[in-house]
Amino acid sequence: MNAPIFILAGEPSGDRLAASLMKAVNGGWGPQEWIGVGGPAMRAEGLGDTTDMEALTVFGFSAALAAYPRLSRLADRLVDNVIAARPKAVITVDVKGFSLRFAARLKRRMKSAGWHAPVIHCVAPTVWAWGAWRRHRVAKSVDGLLCLFPFEPEWFEPLGVKTAFIGHPEAFNPAYDAPRRPDPASAPRIVMLPGSRRSEIRHILPPMLAGFEMLRDIFPEITATIPTLPRIADSIEASCAATASAEAISIDQDEGALFRALGSGHAVLAASGTVTLQTALYGAPGVACYIAPALSAAIGRRLVSMDRVILPNALLGREVYPFLFQERASAPALAGAMRQVLSEAEAGRRAANDAEDLRKMLRGGAGSFEAGVVEAMADWLGPPSR
Repeated sequence: MNAPIFILAGEPSGDRLAASLMKAVNGGWGPQEWIGVGGPAMRAEGLGDTTDMEALTVFGFSAALAAYPRLSRLADRLVDNVIAARPKAVITVDVKGFSLRFAARLKRRMKSAGWHAPVIHCVAPTVWAWGAWRRHRVAKSVDGLLCLFPFEPEWFEPLGVKTAFIGHPEAFNPAYDAPRRPDPASAPRIVMLPGSRRSEIRHILPPMLAGFEMLRDIFPEITATIPTLPRIADSIEASCAATASAEAISIDQDEGALFRALGSGHAVLAASGTVTLQTALYGAPGVACYIAPALSAAIGRRLVSMDRVILPNALLGREVYPFLFQERASAPALAGAMRQVLSEAEAGRRAANDAEDLRKMLRGGAGSFEAGVVEAMADWLGPPSR
């Protein structure tokens, strides 16, 4: 019997990325037995014996400290599972703090057990944004690194890590090749994206909604759409219902909600995260923001280069989205920034040019994301059989 492959991911973006890796491996080497930690997208690709990825979701530095004992126990249990299952490869996707602790413990256990499987991490830590010293920890913890951005391998290859740029799966989404655009002459419609965690909703959505109410004083016919996930839709609905603008806001939790909203929206107001890459690839102008717990914000300011927090800005080396962080993300500031975007005639054209540059960069000349993954994974799984 063929050995399984262990794969671990957390949060919706990691779930989707891991599912893309699984699809590529299944296509290159035939259907595999997958075990590990994941969500609905991974289960749809064949993840069987599993721990739900919600167990890995933590918001902010203070919450991470409080959750450390629980996550440490989970890491030990997963190490036990891997040692018992003896998979042919171990793949961790994002959730870097947990993934690297788990990988380091697993390598120690494998050494003591006299057995080894390659440990491959996907999504390099953003050492180019903060904490370049972290790359040394990566080099000690993993055997291979799959990078989504073309400039990342040069940070890790000198440390002896087998590294490959595989492209970014989002850049290959055909939805970006011919995006729908709203009529510029129609009443303005914005897309609000307050995050995918309940804790983010609590911090970020209230000033977004208050800013939207201020925009209605400037643009009386303005409306908004909030595309979201079913698991957090109730929190968003409750927050919207408590505002005076509830009738002007629609909430879409169905499949394809994000692209439906982007196709009819003139601008986006988005929490920082993977979604800003999606909106930039679509060619949507807008504003990015983030509000974190006070301790997390204080630590973040000391560690992170704020000009590199928003992925499209960091990738293109220019301001695709202005970024309002913490106290700067007040309702008046958000309303003012969005007013500027909605009033600027060239905003849409500039966003379309940014989208084209991003797609070219993140596809890396490959015809598909799967092709890049198969080429990289052959180093550990052998020549593809298909």
